[in-house]
Order: sequence, then C-alpha cells, then structure tokens
Amino acid sequence: MVSPYSNKHDIIHTRLIFVRHGQIDSNTLGRFSIWNDEPLNADGIDQIEKASKRIFSQFEPDVILCSPIYRAKMSAEIIAGDRLQPIEVADLAEVHFGEVSGLTMSEIAVQFPDNYQAFTEYVEAEDQSQLTRPVFPGGETTDDIIARVRRFTELVLRSYPGKLVVAVSHGAFIKCVLQVYAGADFTRSVPFWIDNGSISVVDFFKNKPMIRLVNDAHHISDLIPVSPPGVL
Repeated sequence: MVSPYSNKHDIIHTRLIFVRHGQIDSNTLGRFSIWNDEPLNADGIDQIEKASKRIFSQFEPDVILCSPIYRAKMSAEIIAGDRLQPIEVADLAEVHFGEVSGLTMSEIAVQFPDNYQAFTEYVEAEDQSQLTRPVFPGGETTDDIIARVRRFTELVLRSYPGKLVVAVSHGAFIKCVLQVYAGADFTRSVPFWIDNGSISVVDFFKNKPMIRLVNDAHHISDLIPVSPPGVL
C-alpha cells in the first residue's frame, strides 16, 4: 500500500483539494455572492495561475471538478490548462443567498431592514447559541446546503475512489463543506475563512474525512488579514 502521507494515493485513500475561485470585482466591494457571469479580475487571474502552478508541482490531480458559475469555471480552466478537462458539478455552486445576493450590508439595511438587524445581531452576539440563525430571504437553508455537501461527497467517493480530485468552488460553500466534514452543526457562524485562490485539502480513508489543510494561500501571499465572522 502506498503511504497515505505521500503525494500518491490508492484505492482506499481519496484526496479532495478544494480551490476557491480567483477574485472578482464584487469580492472587493463586500457584496454577498451572486450566481452571475462576472469574470475574474486581473488579481484573480494571477491568484489562480499561482494556485495552478502549486497544485501541479505539489500534487498529481486525476480530475478537476468545478462549479457551473462562471468565475469558478474560468478558474478551473486556468488551473487545468491543456492537462485536464474540467467537469461541471452543480452541487459545487455557491450558497444561494436569495434576495440579498449581490447586495452589500448597507444596501440590505435599506431594502431588508429586518434581515439586516437579524444579521447584525447574530454576527455581533457573544453567544450565538442563544439566537436563531438568521435566514436568507428566498435563499438556501442550512439543510439545503448540508444535502448538497453530502451529494457532492457521495459523487466523489463513488466516481473517483482512490483519485486526487481538485474541486473549484466558492468561499461560503467550501466553508460549509469543512463544517460538515468536521461534524459540527450550524448553530453559530462557521469558524473558517476561505480566501480567493486558496486551497484546502481533505483526505478520505474508507470514506471517513480527514481535514488536512485549510485556506492555504501562501502561494499567493504570506499575509493573513484580519476578518470578522460572516453571517453564514
């Protein structure tokens, strides 16, 4: 058996490398994610080119899966180059934030004041367990998201056992994947941060997830900016 601690893998060790898409202009404006065709900006392209170089120098991907949303597809194509053909997987799409998609918190305060108040109280609460998690009007529920994570995981383990799978997705969805794999619930803010172009590694041993690496972006920058918790 090949050692699970090497870069190689075998039939009972399946490795998932999650990559968040490169930066888009909306990411710099503090907007809730939206399902649209916004392309990577120049910084985003640079981030993903660096991620691609790292992935193919450190690992040996067998397949690249990606969200059908354009910024993720564009990122997957840059990562793959002429080496692999990315495969779209619907369950890798970003969390759908419903009517607040694409809005800033300031815009939500005007258009959805009740939701804004709930979001603010939840993020700033010292003990979130005493609050009800706020909902995104018209958006996905945590049960919806958990179901997607499970479907995607089942797809990978069924279709690519023993393979090294790169999955290009989105910040909020990758956070939720890690939350589910860690066996945690969603009663408080998900305690992970996922930067543009970062990689997170999860190994499966006989279908049991082991989180090996989270939000590693040292191929882009060694800086780690301070960020407040998100509503999700």
